Amino acid sequence: MKLASLEGIQNAHEDSIWSAAWVRSSEDSPALLLTGGLDETVRLWDPSNFNCVQTFTGHCLGVVSVATHPTRRIAASASIDSFIRVFDVDSNKTIATLEAPPSEVWQVQFSPDGSNLAAAGGGSSSVKLWDTTQWQLVATMSIPRQGAQQPSDKSSNKKFVLSVAWSPDGRLLACGSVDGTISVFDVARAKFLHFLDGHCMPVRSLVFSPSLHDARILFSASDDGHVHVYDAEGKTLLTSLSGHASWILSVDVSPDGAAIATGSSDKTVRLWDLKMRAATQTLTNHADQVWAVAFGPTSRTDVRSCMLASVSDDKSLSFYQYS
Repeated sequence: MKLASLEGIQNAHEDSIWSAAWVRSSEDSPALLLTGGLDETVRLWDPSNFNCVQTFTGHCLGVVSVATHPTRRIAASASIDSFIRVFDVDSNKTIATLEAPPSEVWQVQFSPDGSNLAAAGGGSSSVKLWDTTQWQLVATMSIPRQGAQQPSDKSSNKKFVLSVAWSPDGRLLACGSVDGTISVFDVARAKFLHFLDGHCMPVRSLVFSPSLHDARILFSASDDGHVHVYDAEGKTLLTSLSGHASWILSVDVSPDGAAIATGSSDKTVRLWDLKMRAATQTLTNHADQVWAVAFGPTSRTDVRSCMLASVSDDKSLSFYQYS
């Protein structure tokens, strides 16, 4: 397995780019890429010619997360203005505007069947769920206190939630917090199950294995410089991967489940072979920290091949071919 650099787009946004998500192809449209930046915009890219085909506005502060619906061409963008904008990718028509008081919203993710949208609730120490038919808030899953808590400064919140991920069967939801803990919830019962320990610094990115056979396998990226691989249901840390020189800000898993890619504040993107449990490639396309990596859908002509995108504080967007 390898990554081959395809194209690097400088000044893809007017400010730092913090998020990326792929829009699945349809019968009449190829797969596209959404990016969100601190310039308050979301941009849509056509990887066939590496051009920006549309710029979406609507937020009054930086966009920190973008997510796309698995079956329909709708997307959601979350901003530090505390709002989530749900919109039609083709027309830019606003479908819903969601607010999650009393705190800002960080990462957002649609469920695998598209029936719910989950949002990491920042200082509210919770994950909020909206249904995608009426866009009503249907659940707020709060993270419980972990053991005896010593009195602390009220301004500090160790359970500040940064990241969220769905298992491929939609049964489990995991969220990562500033204190390094990962909380796992049973979605159907909106019930907290347990913590996954092991990290000692913020967990900024989470992703489950795409295979239903490995639906319990969770990958986590942390500022402590490690990627952990957990059995999220069995509460087991299976292995830990290290090699980046600084914070790991993003992790994503390839569609074939054989590799993961990571983006780091050490300015690199790394490709990891999960069987070897080692990094096989380090790419240095960016001049500043890499906030997001995202594998695209598999090629129609080769199911073992897909694109990877990475975005950075240097305002650039890079495309790679994974095979």
